[in-house]
Amino acid sequence: MTTPEFVMDTMREMDCKYFTIHDPNYRLMYQSWQNLPIEQVVSRFKKFVDSLSTNTLFRVTIYESNERLKNGEPKHDGMSYEVMKVDSLRDNVQENSGSGDGINGFDGFVHKAYNAGSMGAIDLDRYLSSKDEILGLKLQIQQLQNEIRYLQDKHNMELQMQKREYEDKLSSDRKIEGVIGAVLPHMGGMFGMGGNGINGIETASSPKQKVLDAINDLMKIDPDFVDNITLLAELAKNKPMIYKMAVQQLRSL
Repeated sequence: MTTPEFVMDTMREMDCKYFTIHDPNYRLMYQSWQNLPIEQVVSRFKKFVDSLSTNTLFRVTIYESNERLKNGEPKHDGMSYEVMKVDSLRDNVQENSGSGDGINGFDGFVHKAYNAGSMGAIDLDRYLSSKDEILGLKLQIQQLQNEIRYLQDKHNMELQMQKREYEDKLSSDRKIEGVIGAVLPHMGGMFGMGGNGINGIETASSPKQKVLDAINDLMKIDPDFVDNITLLAELAKNKPMIYKMAVQQLRSL
């Protein structure tokens, strides 16, 4: 959780001119997608925050680009912050200096002591400044914890993506080995393939590598390649004459 001031400073530093604001239930409260000068954008955000009641909690997401998808959702990820509008303790004391209403607990005791003359103005100011600094530090700690969770989630997502990519590649390699080993068994002895798949190091011009490259290309182009090459193998086995005619037709193209 952070403060509105922190968000405004981040807007200026990152030149984020676009933002959305949602309530804790993810209902949209406000959004700004116009390409305006950064100070005007910050002013809009501040005006919205000023209209809120004290201790109002909301989530703001700021963006560097206003590009959006067809459904209206932002095209790029933004930076999200949980924000609570909290008034300064010093301002509370000044606003309530006449009656003392609205200040409870130890702060109320300090306020009454100040009005009674047992606490000097300098001491009161130092006390309230310290309280404000502590509150600010707590909010900064919460913001850092949120950023750590965000980075951890992002890291986990990247790991999952890398895992999926690796599994997809592994699956593709196994399909290729399966095609060569099962559909074209006569190539097994030719290319030195055993029960554990393809073995040995091959040069780019070797027969085995040519087969692998061709299968890779065909699998990318033809989603039914495995079924089609299986039919072709069955045709060569059961109807060799028709297979030879098909091969001659391919070579004549």
